[in-house]
Amino acid sequence: MPWRLWRRDLVREVLGNDASFRLLCSLAAATEARNGRENRRIAALVPEGRRDLAPAMARFGDLEERHARLLAALPAARGLEPVEVPPGADHAALLERRGGCLAHAKLRRGEPLNERDVIAHLAHGHVASARAAAWLAVLAGHAAGHPGAGRAVREVSRTKREHLAWCREELLRFARAGHGAAVDLVLRENALAEIRAHRDAGLAVLAHTGHLLGWRMTRSVALEARVQARYAYERLAGWRRAVRLDPPAPGAARAVPGSAPGTAPERAATASPGA
Repeated sequence: MPWRLWRRDLVREVLGNDASFRLLCSLAAATEARNGRENRRIAALVPEGRRDLAPAMARFGDLEERHARLLAALPAARGLEPVEVPPGADHAALLERRGGCLAHAKLRRGEPLNERDVIAHLAHGHVASARAAAWLAVLAGHAAGHPGAGRAVREVSRTKREHLAWCREELLRFARAGHGAAVDLVLRENALAEIRAHRDAGLAVLAHTGHLLGWRMTRSVALEARVQARYAYERLAGWRRAVRLDPPAPGAARAVPGSAPGTAPERAATASPGA
């Protein structure tokens, strides 16, 4: 069976089973809630010279927390209770333990961030949103007819695309302001950390899902092999796609939630090199 049809049947099987549906929604809700809290904390700690970024960071944080509530409500609509995220399946926790993304110790202590921290946050947002947007675009097609889930996927997908565009624009501004080498470095670091965490979390989710759905060993092994093959490709060359900063098309509006369409003002690059 072609992979596209196999993937479609897999998504339908997961969404149609109460146990796997509850796991998927709980995992997605926990991730969005965590991202939302982190974005709002970062918005409060950005350095004085970069306070212009804080409103958009806070708005994305608010949207992610809204997504968390929306996703958590999906199992409840089927009379299901949320479940705890299984160990090893929490993608964000894996990154944090391995030192990926922004220095989380600073966030926990409430220390003010510097420009390098802000660049690291934007780079992580670019890499993570690129992957999420691509996956959600596929999932949206398979979940279109599913009550509730289709709407939730479309809403989250739209925000991920907006976040990707915003992170790209802000990273390009930093690069134009003299931080090009730092932008390239943190993008590469985040891309490589992201693909490893994605592989490990993906394997953990597959193991739990296979147990819930009673998959045969051959099916589990085949899916795990695909995850490993995807990781090998991304580790070798695929990561370059996630770090590419294609300039937006001329006249394109900035993707900041809450902005009126077509009103995106162009801002001068104000970051100070070496700060």
